[in-house]
Amino acid sequence: MVPQTIDAIVESPHPAPHIVLESIQPYLLARVLTLYQQGSTDLAASPQCHCRLEFDSLSVQEQDSTVTLEARWFIDYDTANIPSTRIAFSDQIAPNFDNVTQTIRPLRTFAFDAAAAGIVSSGVHVVEVVIGETTGFDPASTTLPNRAMKQGFTASTYKFVVDVHLEQFSGQCDGPTFSPSPPAHRVCQ
Repeated sequence: MVPQTIDAIVESPHPAPHIVLESIQPYLLARVLTLYQQGSTDLAASPQCHCRLEFDSLSVQEQDSTVTLEARWFIDYDTANIPSTRIAFSDQIAPNFDNVTQTIRPLRTFAFDAAAAGIVSSGVHVVEVVIGETTGFDPASTTLPNRAMKQGFTASTYKFVVDVHLEQFSGQCDGPTFSPSPPAHRVCQ
């Protein structure tokens, strides 16, 4: 006989939330998303227009519906480049005390705007969402600034690859003849 350990199974006091894959829109499941920053008619428009990607209709599942979650969005996160570790967008996901069996909660839409993100050249970029309990993020971490979790907490991460084209193209990013739409949307400001 082989001796077996009889250690108790220890569940994490704060299990990781996870993105509900079925909630991700098919247009966001492409291996690489494409963003054309500006069409030929956008530069001449008044007010001036440009295009952005919208990460919408995402949901997260957390077994404890009474905890507050936070979704932190990052663009090209790289610990060797401190400015890239800043949070591009943060979304507090409120608890639900009225229906404790409701374990799935929606995330607010994140609008990825290349100009607002400071992207100055065409190329591939990584957009990430990190979701965890708000109180679980470790603000003192120097190894993973703004995304490390405290002991006992676990976050969930999902990545999107975006090919950004800053050069103009004919047409509009969300016109009927432009195939990657949605999640591309034209905004005028």
